[in-house]
Amino acid sequence: MKKSEVERLFRKLGLKVRSTGHNYGWLIVTGKKILRVHYSHGRGDIPDKIISKIRGQLILSLKDFKNLIDCLLGYGDYINILKQKGIID
Repeated sequence: MKKSEVERLFRKLGLKVRSTGHNYGWLIVTGKKILRVHYSHGRGDIPDKIISKIRGQLILSLKDFKNLIDCLLGYGDYINILKQKGIID
């Protein structure tokens, strides 16, 4: 996966981004930090192992993660998934 695709994913989910040695994104809902996602600046595409970690940090099934990447799942859908999983009240 290309870094630009991950950056687009961060924007799509409205993650608040901070860049240090890694790129960090926080999902903030109603002023509360819900989760953190990060990946390294490194060169080239992001390896599948790291993409799998990003999927885990987003607390998504493989199917939902693919739907998110393919733009079949939006921000509202993602928030509903987190509510169903009890991550968000």
